[in-house]
Amino acid sequence: MVLAVRGPDRRTLDRLIELTALVSAATGLNVAVSAGILTREQAFELAAAGVHRYNHNLETSRSFFGEVVTTHSFDERVDTCEYVREAGMELCCGVLLGMGESIEQRLELIEQIRAVEPCEVPINFLNPRPGTPLQIRKPVGALEAIRWIALFRLALPSVILRYAGGREITLRDLQAMGMTSGINALIVGNYLTTLGRSPQQDLDMLARPAHAHRQPVGRGLSARGGVLPRLRAPRLLRLPA
Repeated sequence: MVLAVRGPDRRTLDRLIELTALVSAATGLNVAVSAGILTREQAFELAAAGVHRYNHNLETSRSFFGEVVTTHSFDERVDTCEYVREAGMELCCGVLLGMGESIEQRLELIEQIRAVEPCEVPINFLNPRPGTPLQIRKPVGALEAIRWIALFRLALPSVILRYAGGREITLRDLQAMGMTSGINALIVGNYLTTLGRSPQQDLDMLARPAHAHRQPVGRGLSARGGVLPRLRAPRLLRLPA
């Protein structure tokens, strides 16, 4: 259950509690909620009502956060993540790459994601929308995206690393490569503000043999079917223990 709010007021929280019981009783499914910034008391109320997982994304690093968000602070997001885990719910905490952050700030973000100890990390890539302040950004390149998927996997070996928004425009025909670079789950279908590809296309991709997703080291098929040049070996990156 997803709400586009800064955080739930009393009426909204009561409705979420009511719906959690209804969904659990009618379907037997685990309920996940995304309703913005929580107080500690609200987190414990949702946990007591049976909410299994709460989504609250950090999105970007502390040092870049103020460049794209002015309505609340990075600390408020971190506090919400900590309250969720303290209350006993699982934490889903995603990222959004391609907003203009530097390589160093992406590495900073990885460390900050590690610190809040999520069980799931959706990886979003910016899809620059006309008429928005970020329309000036270019989509992350496909091979660049795959490298960062691999880095998130190395830094977060036990989490569910989920393909999320922007994968169609960023990776195009190379989405299957992400599945052998660290992705082990997908958000299927349409997103909140943009269309995704059809569920059948993702099912077809997953049905292909694993070896069909792999490419020779340093070479791979481009989105247009050509062959990409051999890549220079990346520098080693030291991540926190």
